[in-house]
Amino acid sequence: MPIQIQSVCCGEIGENAWIVRAEGRGDCVVIDPGDEYPKLNQAIGGRRVAAMLLTHGHFDHIMAVGELQEATGAPVYVSAEDAEMLDDPRKNGLLGLMGGATMPGPAIRALPFGEKLSAAGMDFEILPTPGHSKGSVCLYLPAEGALFSGDTLFLAGFGRMDLYGGSPMEMRESLKRLFALPPETRVYPGHGGETTIGAERSRYRL
Repeated sequence: MPIQIQSVCCGEIGENAWIVRAEGRGDCVVIDPGDEYPKLNQAIGGRRVAAMLLTHGHFDHIMAVGELQEATGAPVYVSAEDAEMLDDPRKNGLLGLMGGATMPGPAIRALPFGEKLSAAGMDFEILPTPGHSKGSVCLYLPAEGALFSGDTLFLAGFGRMDLYGGSPMEMRESLKRLFALPPETRVYPGHGGETTIGAERSRYRL
């Protein structure tokens, strides 16, 4: 099924929030709402938000979630391992990196991912990719050849491993898992430009 993917660059750190919808439908999925709710809400443009999917629990990917959930009633999904980070500025990096003592806005209510999730007419595979955080995941649409990689894989880079829950050993294994995907798979990362699995696999020896 053809899909439409819209990027919304949010905040001082330039986090990519992704609005994804199947062609011909009026609803959408929002992946990693950043920290600019008005900008994100404008980009959604009145579509029904069927779900919010979080690749991990760091502050720059979640700060609009509470407001968006309150406004839309959409369910929020995150890995069970990263759920503890959502309202804890010590664990999600807000306190250490930005000096915020509390999370702004409403508290986030989240459900744990399973192995798959269907929303807005799309069937996502949930790929565990720890390394940047304990519960980092990538969201894969195999039929569409699209991977939303969060902070696991970037264009010519990968996520830092020195924050809460990070692990270089787990990051290595996660990258190996991603590099086993078809090389033409389009990668939509949490920061920076788009790339492909084949282009990124060629950069590394794992």
